[in-house]
Amino acid sequence: MPEPTSRLAEPRQAKEEPTDLAGQLDRSRPLTRGAYLAVLLLATLSSFRPGGPGLHGLGRMLDPSVSPRDVIDGARNVVLFAGWGLVWMITARPGRSLVSFRNAVLSGAGISAFVETAQLFSTTRTASVLDILTNTLGSFLGAAVLVALVMAVARKRTFRSFVGLPAMVFAMSYGVSAFAEALIPLFRQTTLPNLYGGPLGRFRLAWGMFTWSSLGHVPLTDILLFAPAGAFAVAALVEAGKDYRRAAWLVAGIGSGLAVLAEVGHGLLGLPIDAGAVLAHAAGVGGGAVAAAWGLPRLTRRLRGRARPRMLLWAYGGVLLLWALRPFAPETSLAAIVGKLTDDWWIPLRFLGQRVDLFSVVDVVSPFFLYLPLGGLLAVWPMVRRGWLADFWPAVYLAVGTELSQVLVQGRLLDSTDFLVQAAGALVGWTVLRRAGFAPHGSVLRGPGLPDTHA
Repeated sequence: MPEPTSRLAEPRQAKEEPTDLAGQLDRSRPLTRGAYLAVLLLATLSSFRPGGPGLHGLGRMLDPSVSPRDVIDGARNVVLFAGWGLVWMITARPGRSLVSFRNAVLSGAGISAFVETAQLFSTTRTASVLDILTNTLGSFLGAAVLVALVMAVARKRTFRSFVGLPAMVFAMSYGVSAFAEALIPLFRQTTLPNLYGGPLGRFRLAWGMFTWSSLGHVPLTDILLFAPAGAFAVAALVEAGKDYRRAAWLVAGIGSGLAVLAEVGHGLLGLPIDAGAVLAHAAGVGGGAVAAAWGLPRLTRRLRGRARPRMLLWAYGGVLLLWALRPFAPETSLAAIVGKLTDDWWIPLRFLGQRVDLFSVVDVVSPFFLYLPLGGLLAVWPMVRRGWLADFWPAVYLAVGTELSQVLVQGRLLDSTDFLVQAAGALVGWTVLRRAGFAPHGSVLRGPGLPDTHA
């Protein structure tokens, strides 16, 4: 095996006309924040019906009961308002992080207080001080995540990398999405019958119903979806100085352990434990790790300059398409297709709000992290310098296309939430890399874009 550092690309600043990022953010700030505020109001007040106890319900608002549904709703609120914290920090002026952080949290708390007060006058919504707390916590976490990501990526700016940005951006983001899918699978969420008790009681029930015959039901498509997690992890470890072979063994071992842990989590949640899923996920991560250890040295010798990010861009776009087209069964009923188009797909969190389980949380987190590295890649290697394919816009177009494609897939719904989350992930990835000091190395496509570079 060759020495890993001899095959890595040196990051360097492109000789380009600097972009006025601060000016762009200044111009887009009111529109971007206003758009997300509209999303928050749609999500929290879309079913508002006048009436309710009014200010007489303040006592109930300040002394709410806590049920399992409240816990799930609280988790959703954290995720929803984390988006507000992210949007606020993205559109804030660089160099005033502490002030922007404080304002992101305070503005989130203010919006939440307004919404909960309004819900006192609704017959269809219930006001709760817990919602104010979870919403404020979400704003805090969203702003904190952006600051932490920028700081972590900025520390890697002078390090060598395969395509000019840290592979850990892909490894960590894709790893979160893959583990979320393993823990709460899209098409394996039916809880066990006669479910009762706490997590340990649910696990005992799930383990009692476990059979080794489930090894015969291996979800083969999961192997394809989990393989990139292993490949990206190996690339990140090699950039950190690990040997290819050792990195592959380490990733395969950790991936197998996490696959087992995810199925244990199934039992704690009252879901069936499936040995076939463990096998598929471990094989996917391990196979991707071995493929990366074998193929990366060869690819880095053959591909130079824009060829590397171009290959990664097309390959990752194909992977995202695979995620969108599951379970790969075409929708043949015209009535079903029309029903998807005429439903209330345009209301954020409308469908997820009808669920009382952790899937409604995972279904927001997973697509966000799937699209985050794509935005980061486009920040360093935009498709073109100017025009409708510049910056992070190709990721937005892909999100639109993959969401519309689900109209033609059985078991999938058209939902504006998915598009908004995916576009937000791409925007956050793009902003994090730019705020961390990464400038474009070149454009992926030839034309009126940046000059070609040879890393």
